[in-house]
Amino acid sequence: MDPPAPSPSDSPRPLDVATLAAATHDLALGHPLLYFPEIGSTNTHAHDLARRGTAEGTLVVTDHQTAGRGRIGRTWQSLPGQQLTLSLVLYPRFPPHFLVMASALAVAEAIAATTPLQPGIKWPNDILLDGRKLCGILIETSADFAILGLGLNVNGTLTHPPDVAARATTLARALGHEVSREALAAELLRRLDGYYTTLQTGATDAQATLRDAWRDRLVMLGQQVMLRQGGQALAGIAEDVDAGGALLLRTPDGLLHVVTWGDVE
Repeated sequence: MDPPAPSPSDSPRPLDVATLAAATHDLALGHPLLYFPEIGSTNTHAHDLARRGTAEGTLVVTDHQTAGRGRIGRTWQSLPGQQLTLSLVLYPRFPPHFLVMASALAVAEAIAATTPLQPGIKWPNDILLDGRKLCGILIETSADFAILGLGLNVNGTLTHPPDVAARATTLARALGHEVSREALAAELLRRLDGYYTTLQTGATDAQATLRDAWRDRLVMLGQQVMLRQGGQALAGIAEDVDAGGALLLRTPDGLLHVVTWGDVE
């Protein structure tokens, strides 16, 4: 059972951009920091900047995203002034699946470092707490750059529509009190910065270490799952992930399927 819901703020305060910038001034990622009180999509804006050759690590952050999107064409429900909603412009020199792992791991570890909670990862990069979604991550790549966007439910509550409330939660709902978005964002960026900087060196041992840490937080391994890919569905046991992060799904006929995309339930 959830703890009592925190008392909602009469007027959620804007993100303290100066505090966040000061806490991350020594990082490669997060600068320049571009804040918008409201924007359609941080990923779309980051795309536009990347096409114009903006600096690596450019951070686009908002308090209210009106046209956010998630993986597989889904929309993202906004809680104005309550979430962390941001996008980073990156120029990775390593395979994109390691960025998937690094971003999910950075979010999960940042939450564990700043709260008593221990979230898990639903393959490939949704962040869950007690089976309900805390954070969605959308990575969009091109030949020249990658945009890493995420929406993390920090404060407030998700009550409508009912199906969303049943599948998603917030940190404040789990803890019974509000959480500093600035402290959480700074920890998230610090951990992601460390992983990203190491991956840029191309060290294979760093890739293997990252993959193992990401695998350790996957919550569905060894369980019966349903994989949905568009209009197709495939049921089986999520046995493991391979070195590249693909899901190894064993169906009842004994076949082992190597899955690189889709939604797991």
